[in-house]
Amino acid sequence: MLASVNWGPLQTYLDNPEINEIMVINDGKVWVEDIDGLRFVASIDSKQTQQCVEQIARSSGRRIDLMSPILDARMPDGSRACVVIPPISVSGPTISIRKFSKRILPLAAFGPAHATEIVKHLISSHSNIVVSGATSSGKTSLLSSASQFFAPHERIVCVEDTAELRFAHSHVVSLQTRQPNQEGSGEINMQSLVRASLRLRPDRLIVGEVRGAEVIDMLLALSSGHRGCWSTVHSSSATGTVSRLSALVLRDSPQWSSQQSLQIIHNAIDAVVHVTRTTSHRRHICDIIQLHPQGSMEHLYKAA
Repeated sequence: MLASVNWGPLQTYLDNPEINEIMVINDGKVWVEDIDGLRFVASIDSKQTQQCVEQIARSSGRRIDLMSPILDARMPDGSRACVVIPPISVSGPTISIRKFSKRILPLAAFGPAHATEIVKHLISSHSNIVVSGATSSGKTSLLSSASQFFAPHERIVCVEDTAELRFAHSHVVSLQTRQPNQEGSGEINMQSLVRASLRLRPDRLIVGEVRGAEVIDMLLALSSGHRGCWSTVHSSSATGTVSRLSALVLRDSPQWSSQQSLQIIHNAIDAVVHVTRTTSHRRHICDIIQLHPQGSMEHLYKAA
């Protein structure tokens, strides 16, 4: 519950533990998602919508205006908000708030014992893991659950664009990107954070979501000896995750060949754990593949 901040017409939905996402579209139509799916619940006027936009920006310390019309923000309770305003959002301001449960799920909630035992073994062997899946498939939730099996003496350094990961661990250093100011200076991007994190002596480096130039620094670090690291990436399949990472490498480092990008991926990453969301909105592990330095892959687990 966000008692310290008044969220006006959205407060009811933010306080409802059964609702996991709130969306405002088309200049004031409010939709929510719960266990039964997506449904329309109310309409708010343009003044109320604007107040919500301003409240999100103010509470997160991030800007949203004509020069920066897209805002990704962490709300006071840890929920993640994305706001897009006109002229980018053609039909009026668009707000999407994804709530995160404060409870870290047990690893057993993500699949049968065979799958979760493989994940536990990968953790204990300090394998470098990429968790892949579509939006809202459970990547962040799985990583949070996996942290319950990190050794208590380990130092966790986590870098994210918008801080949302929760850890069942006592020693965590969390770093978050910063947008440029109105003069265009002061930006701290993911690539800078990955580089900084390596100087903070992590036992486990966590890269919240790989989607840009930071992929090069991460892969170079992992292929040079950093072990037990985790990251997440949007992908439609476990095997497709390798192609996705390769595409990110080539996009930001066109001087590399496709073969070079695949070689460093196979040297840096030990396994990919792919998660998906079922029609009943449950998240579970559907595929685990192991990557070998010589360029091959093998399935360690695949859901029926």
